[in-house]
Amino acid sequence: MQYENIDSAEMAELALSQAVDEHIEKSKEAIDRISELEQQILHWNQEDIRKLRNDIQELRELLKKNFQVQIENFIHMRSIPGMRVPEEIRQLYKIISVDKKGFALYGTEMDKIAHITKITEHFKKRKEAAAQAKAKEKK
Repeated sequence: MQYENIDSAEMAELALSQAVDEHIEKSKEAIDRISELEQQILHWNQEDIRKLRNDIQELRELLKKNFQVQIENFIHMRSIPGMRVPEEIRQLYKIISVDKKGFALYGTEMDKIAHITKITEHFKKRKEAAAQAKAKEKK
């Protein structure tokens, strides 16, 4: 391309056009990766909770960086396969899923991992402490 016959307005238009093309290409790549991660998450094989955590974290970053979207507004977390967990425990600890070995992904940032028995034990202790505190109030 010869630049000596192009004025500054045409040069600016050309630069803008090129920037838009690059942005569109990057957006397409991000959308493709987001779609791939969404499918991996929704069809997770429940083998290793760390794989699920990594996929969720990558999806969260891509959505935030490229589209300013929170992952919770993009994917329905209850659609993720995993072991059944009592609803009260699931809500209290923000459990996303549990793998076949019993490890749970939980927390508001969806980045903590613990065995479901430890979470259940903690829940029972917490419930017992609340019941004891309530009993003391009645005295």
